[in-house]
Amino acid sequence: MIPKCDYHIHTDLIGCADKTMRIPAILHKCGLLGMESIGITDHLNTLEQLPIHRRIKERLDQEETALEVYFGVELNFTDLDQGFPYSQKIRDEMGFQFAIGGIHSAYGFAPDKGKCLAIQHRHHMKVMEDPLCNVLVHPYWFADREFVQMDWFTDLSVIPPAWVRELGAASAETGTAIEINGCSFFHNPIYSRRWKESYIEYLKGLAQAGAIFSLGSDAHNINQLSAIQTVRAVADELNLLPERIWRP
Repeated sequence: MIPKCDYHIHTDLIGCADKTMRIPAILHKCGLLGMESIGITDHLNTLEQLPIHRRIKERLDQEETALEVYFGVELNFTDLDQGFPYSQKIRDEMGFQFAIGGIHSAYGFAPDKGKCLAIQHRHHMKVMEDPLCNVLVHPYWFADREFVQMDWFTDLSVIPPAWVRELGAASAETGTAIEINGCSFFHNPIYSRRWKESYIEYLKGLAQAGAIFSLGSDAHNINQLSAIQTVRAVADELNLLPERIWRP
């Protein structure tokens, strides 16, 4: 049985999600979708955003819901080959219950297949090695403005198989989950059907290498929360046992 959970949800408070993503509306919609456990994971790209996260936690604490709700955070690298703006002190002082994170940029190398892929893999492995980050988010996702420059990226078969095995094995060894993401991939119109099918094959390769997985809609609009059903269907297709699906 695939758990009814979604551990990648944004709110309207940081600014990346729209006004439909108010916390009461999120809780109501997730209940309608049959979710039992969710995580709120707004971005922490700079330390200046910490006061907003305090407000998010305050609002979560005010809500009454039958859902199991976790206060999480999504981390992004401060720059190429740099770290996350995050520490054990920040985690403990803010009360973050888990952290998801990963690379969100091609750093100007979108047209260069070799350099772009190497940068991505290097940062994926950095997440695996970070004891404060629980989940690697959307590996090989790129913003539209970058993806349109990648005529070489027709599907995920361009990823060297050795890198897939290395990442999957690192997940098994460290306990850091790899996200199955709904909105960034399956419900993203910029990615072709071929690309999305190759994403499932990529996930299968990770699973064969022993990876554990996290389930996330990555919703930025209230209607996007339903993408978690696609994610759960893919997890079922992968024949994942409960112990292979990460929980906070």
